[in-house]
Amino acid sequence: MGYVNLLITLAVAAIAATLAYYAWDAATLLRRIPKVYKSNDDLPKETEVAQAWTSSIFLPKAENSFKRIAVGVNGNVDLIVKGSKLMMMLDANSNTSKEQSFDHSSLRSIKDLQETFKYYLSKGAGGERYMDTFEEFHKVLTVAKNIPSTEYFIGGNGALMAQKLAVMMPDDGKVLLGVPVGPILKPLLHPLLVVPDKLLVNDDEYHMILEYAKGEKWAGSEAPIASRFIFSHDKSNSQMTAVETFLTSLKQFQADLIVLSGFHLLESNESHFWKRRLAEISAQLKSIAKNIPIHVELASMANTNCMEEILKQVLPVVDSLGLNEQELWMVCQIGGGPHCTGKDLSAPPSIPITADILHWMIEKYGNDGSRLTRIHFHTLPYHIAVVNDTSSWKNQASSVAAGTRIASTQACDDLDGLKPHKMELRVSGDIQLSAQPDVNLKPVTFDPKNPIVSWQRSRAMFHFSPVLVCRKPIKTVGLGDSISAVGLYYSGYER
Repeated sequence: MGYVNLLITLAVAAIAATLAYYAWDAATLLRRIPKVYKSNDDLPKETEVAQAWTSSIFLPKAENSFKRIAVGVNGNVDLIVKGSKLMMMLDANSNTSKEQSFDHSSLRSIKDLQETFKYYLSKGAGGERYMDTFEEFHKVLTVAKNIPSTEYFIGGNGALMAQKLAVMMPDDGKVLLGVPVGPILKPLLHPLLVVPDKLLVNDDEYHMILEYAKGEKWAGSEAPIASRFIFSHDKSNSQMTAVETFLTSLKQFQADLIVLSGFHLLESNESHFWKRRLAEISAQLKSIAKNIPIHVELASMANTNCMEEILKQVLPVVDSLGLNEQELWMVCQIGGGPHCTGKDLSAPPSIPITADILHWMIEKYGNDGSRLTRIHFHTLPYHIAVVNDTSSWKNQASSVAAGTRIASTQACDDLDGLKPHKMELRVSGDIQLSAQPDVNLKPVTFDPKNPIVSWQRSRAMFHFSPVLVCRKPIKTVGLGDSISAVGLYYSGYER
């Protein structure tokens, strides 16, 4: 036995020596190889944010998720063209600094179009206007169709949101699309979208999307950031003719979420028309059961009276609202909210100013007689979602972060995954939660490793996430619609 024990002891010692040698050799080898990967402390902030999103964005509980979503009521074909190229094609002599810059509330002529396009390009802001006459619109449409680089895409907030939702939906989910669908639009749509037969039409409506890149120049102006200007002459969508068929289809479809858009297009009509139309739509929405949430997506408008009527007639009968900085400023001005005088209303507001306005909005428009309990605000460098803390909305931290993530990937056209090296984080340091001196909220130091920031103010719960801004954006059209659609998909609702 002593001999056997000795052999065992020698074998163990030999193995230990061998392991020690290889451990020493591996350690020596590792010291000689330069480090390829950075430690977490050395990662770029953009990468830290992207990694944090991966671990912190999750879907709501199955019982709170949306499986049958009905989306309406505006849809069309978008003709996407480089804005400065179209301006040059319309008038070869137009690319001079003599061209005026003016924001026309509606477009009566090609000259109005040029002046309004220059205004938005110089501001780096997205805008949308209606062209009054079909003849003038048809002239521009014909020129745009003959530009080789012109592209045809799904257009309209409703159609774009439905398309995004259909792509994300699980196998047991369904999306109803309640918009006018013509022969050009139909093959562009996701095959799983359900379109009521009465909304299949013979002729498509067209919207012109004039995109411009950061630094793009025309007529003496230069774009500070990439964006787009939209205009149309669209009767079906401007009169919201699909509403009745869409709402009638809801009972058979059994939607658990309703998404409405296109109200901004009403402003192209006479005031007596949109007042009557908004009253009719509001009356129909009141009949929808309160356990089925209704989301409304706003879009760029010029007519403050029409917007005021939307706030009066529509907001009390819906549960959720999506908007960007242009609509935020307009709502704030109309309702007499904070920080709305003496400001550059085309610029993205700061985080504390946005938080103050959103708090004012949820208090003013989400009062006891209203259904409104959620607002999702999106602007270039960040998004904020605010909900009433007693509402049925759930999973809002993930919702707002998912919206910022899709903004990053879609703008850079990297839908297969985030590419942080293509993106820029524009949020840093201390985040002030209010610009009002009498509000006792301590600043939060922004941490890229924990980019989702939540805080409470009276009855309102806020959720914030930065955007990784694409340095060289490729796709800006429909970005806001994708943001809101993804935000809703990641939202939970407790029934």
